[in-house]
Amino acid sequence: MLEPSAFMPHLALLSDDLVQLTGNHMYLQCLQIGRTSLESVGSQTDVASIDLSYQTDGLAITTESSFARVAENVNEHIGTLEKNIIHIERLHSEAIYATSPFRYTQVLRTREQYADDTDAIVTKARAGLQAMERAANDPSIHKGDRAMRGNRHVALARKLRDQIESYRKMEREQATRNRDRLARLYKVACPSVSDVEIYGAIEDPAAGRALALKITEVCRPAEARRVLKDVADRQGDIVTIERMVGELTKLHIDISEIVNRQQRKLDTIVVSVERVETSRTLGRLSEKGAQRTGQIGRRRRTWWIILVAIALVIAIALSTTLGVLKSQGRL
Repeated sequence: MLEPSAFMPHLALLSDDLVQLTGNHMYLQCLQIGRTSLESVGSQTDVASIDLSYQTDGLAITTESSFARVAENVNEHIGTLEKNIIHIERLHSEAIYATSPFRYTQVLRTREQYADDTDAIVTKARAGLQAMERAANDPSIHKGDRAMRGNRHVALARKLRDQIESYRKMEREQATRNRDRLARLYKVACPSVSDVEIYGAIEDPAAGRALALKITEVCRPAEARRVLKDVADRQGDIVTIERMVGELTKLHIDISEIVNRQQRKLDTIVVSVERVETSRTLGRLSEKGAQRTGQIGRRRRTWWIILVAIALVIAIALSTTLGVLKSQGRL
């Protein structure tokens, strides 16, 4: 009779084979799941890109109801943009007063997520405004309808422009606050440095490196290195904020051009409509004048006919009276 120990090598090989087969099977399953997930993500990405292209290149506005839906979506995007600006401002404040590097990095990541989401919202709002502008300038619809669409488009474009201006103003203020925070950090690292040196270092990277070297040599090295690391991180944040301000300035100019362009077209439509209304008013006045002139003419002719009739009656009466008097020999 064979001992159980004799089967152990074979069982071990069999176990290894089973593990390998099971592992391969699981690997294939995971690979299949991964492929399915990638295909799903890829299809979602394609749909998103198509949808974005559709929004950017032309939302099909064929009826007043579709125009109203696009206007409502743009208005919702602007409302979300306003809320995001408030959140970003709060995160700016948290980043400025963050005391630990971990908390500072965490706040910056959250703020970047809000900034990316805000960029997407602005893109969608601009796409909707572009579609509304095309619909408002459709030559196949009546001028009055074009004017109504144009007024709605201009109102939303101004609303978006105001939010972009608020966003830009807030970012500028945060850049100033960050500079002041950097100035205080420099003072903490080395109280003997002057304000001219500090703000020069903030604006000029070369001056910043020179000041950092001076601080590490003159002041407490350990404290200076820690503070200068924080300064470097926050200086990079200032660069990011200023780049955002520049992008928002360009965006503000673009939206303002949309507003001005549509307003000029609206003014043209209004002038044209006013001219038409003036022509109609003048036509109605001339028609009334002609009617009044005709009525006066008819009245005059009626009075002349009445006078002639009276004169004929009087003449006939006189003639008859004279004939009677002659026959009686009274004349």
